[in-house]
Amino acid sequence: MGIWDNAFKIPEPPEPTPEEKKLLDVLAAKVRARSMGEVASFLVESTRPLHELGAQGLTFIEPALAAFFNREEIAKYRQILENSKAVTYLVDRLDAGTAKKETPNVKKRP
Repeated sequence: MGIWDNAFKIPEPPEPTPEEKKLLDVLAAKVRARSMGEVASFLVESTRPLHELGAQGLTFIEPALAAFFNREEIAKYRQILENSKAVTYLVDRLDAGTAKKETPNVKKRP
């Protein structure tokens, strides 16, 4: 095939860096602390096709957000939204703390 081998090949997104993983772990812990892990996981998964658009939206409103957040933080979250493997890592972290909990006062059916 020669020239056509890589003609339509989409490059793989990079793995999340340790810094991004740390940021996502903190975010996931804050969401799970509010018992919203499952809801957030569902929301992130259902809006996966729109993450690129959301990252561009962050670029658009960055001047307004800079009044409340650090510009470096905004850039980090924008890069995370553009990286599908980082988003997958976030979903995994959100789901990690939402394992079924056994309640001792509830009797199981035989």
